[in-house]
Amino acid sequence: MKAKVIANGQPREVELPCTVAQFLAQCGWKPTQVVVECNGNILPRSELATRSLQDNDRLEIIIPVAGG
Repeated sequence: MKAKVIANGQPREVELPCTVAQFLAQCGWKPTQVVVECNGNILPRSELATRSLQDNDRLEIIIPVAGG
């Protein structure tokens, strides 16, 4: 079953079932290098592999940058 999710403001189709970690991998992001907000809630990294995406989920994927 296909579902639509909004990732960083862009609509994307995903094949369900799909976890957040699987979605990140499909998009080329490493779960250890990003912070993910789903529907307004920051997901703990420990939940990325178990949190299943649902139709119309809204994700914000943030890549932290450090520097001086």
